[in-house]
Amino acid sequence: MPQFHMKDQYGQSYSETSVKGKPVVIMGCFLRDLELCRKLGRKLYWKMQNLLWKDSSKVQFLLYLDFRETNKLVEDYLEESKTKQYESILLDRKGHLTDGLRKGESYLRIYNKSGKLIFSSYQEHMENDLIEEIYGILKKEL
Repeated sequence: MPQFHMKDQYGQSYSETSVKGKPVVIMGCFLRDLELCRKLGRKLYWKMQNLLWKDSSKVQFLLYLDFRETNKLVEDYLEESKTKQYESILLDRKGHLTDGLRKGESYLRIYNKSGKLIFSSYQEHMENDLIEEIYGILKKEL
């Protein structure tokens, strides 16, 4: 698993060591693809919560944005959103996880409990077949 240290929009810190020992699903996007990433991430996360049910807490789900080229408008939006109950989005301000990102797509990766990459793909849509495939991968890891 790549080394990273990021905070989400609420100030909570995450790093590769804080997720150690669990399968980890990481989805990332460029800042301009925020809505795509949020839409795909929500669909995947909520479907996995239902499919994994009692085991869902044994998997770490992380969504992040390349936040190196932010602006005041985006920063103000983040500040205002702290009062809302949005899903946590990690803000990659230093480019820790930007390698491999593509414009207009989300970059999805799954790491096993040992931190070894076991699945990666690029997505513009979150189809049910892919969700079933991810579910199968995660069930094997639990």
